[in-house]
Amino acid sequence: MSSAEEDGGAAAAAAVAYCMPGGLEFQRVYVKVHGYIALIICLLGSIANSVNIAVLSRREMTSSTNSILTALAVADLLVMLEYVPFAFHIYIKIGTELNRNSYGWAVFVYFHSIFSQTFHTISIWLTITLAVWRFVAIKFPQKNSTICNKRNTNLAIAVAYMVCPVVCLPIYFAMNIEERPSTPSGPVNGTANVTVVNDTAVAGDPIYAISMTTNKELLTAIFWIYSVFLKLIPCVVLSILSVCLIMKMKSSDRRRQKLLKKSAIKTNEGEKARLNEESGKKCGGGRTDRTTRMLVALLGLFLATELPQALFGLLTAIAPQLFEVCYYSFGEVMDIMALVGSAVNFVLYCSMSRQFRCTFTRLAGKLLPLRNHNQGPGKS
Repeated sequence: MSSAEEDGGAAAAAAVAYCMPGGLEFQRVYVKVHGYIALIICLLGSIANSVNIAVLSRREMTSSTNSILTALAVADLLVMLEYVPFAFHIYIKIGTELNRNSYGWAVFVYFHSIFSQTFHTISIWLTITLAVWRFVAIKFPQKNSTICNKRNTNLAIAVAYMVCPVVCLPIYFAMNIEERPSTPSGPVNGTANVTVVNDTAVAGDPIYAISMTTNKELLTAIFWIYSVFLKLIPCVVLSILSVCLIMKMKSSDRRRQKLLKKSAIKTNEGEKARLNEESGKKCGGGRTDRTTRMLVALLGLFLATELPQALFGLLTAIAPQLFEVCYYSFGEVMDIMALVGSAVNFVLYCSMSRQFRCTFTRLAGKLLPLRNHNQGPGKS
């Protein structure tokens, strides 16, 4: 046996040791509830992102930051809406009368793999754009109106929506739809290299399955693109920007406290209260700090959901055998993490943005039934 074959065998053995039998046993248990959990998250997340779009696109909310947040909500909404039929199809048993082995369903699963990855990548790079825009706003406030103006913001959004599908192109060619002989049953998620479209088959009917390419070079390149360019680099960039934003906020707080202490000697209590308010506005307090803190929380949430996927993808790129043995053990968990990250932004905005809460309240008041308006003066 050659050294290369020995290395490959050792890597495969290590993968088995780490992921089997525990990984496969976990997958067998979790897959039974994954579809229902995903549907709940997608339902709530779709409503939340629809509200985000409605609120952030209001005229009084117009800003470069909110334009990016709106485009981000659109991408997240599309990801969750598309995941609903996929969850029904793969994970929830609707009935044996549905021909889940059909070529049409195989095409849908192929489409899902492409669509979800593309729009999730768009969401990632819009998050990076948001962080860069915010960093410019607090680091170079005098250049903010020039660099982060409406034209450049719209251009950045358009570039994300046009370039990300091109970056994901290798993934489009990594899968094939294959016709296979029918079997009495098959795993919901298929085998290591094949995703069987369903787990019920009628004898004599063909089974259409999604298979990964056998081209090892292409598969390795895809793993590196996915793990490094689509996951790891964004995580590193956002980590650096988050640290810079936090340091800038702390610096602003220190300057504000220094100014207050220096002026406290010469001012009375009323003067100090007025100075506190004014210095807060001048030194980055108030709305600017709240917006920056909201963004830092958003970046922290992104890193919590994306960094584990990036590290797992990097391990897979280094040792492709991990994909064959481990990926299908934890693929659903990574899906849930991505869906959660796309769904909870509404809670974050409401908890940290007073302007968002006020605009949402006014909008809800217009859309909800006007009971008081319908009640006449003499009605109780």
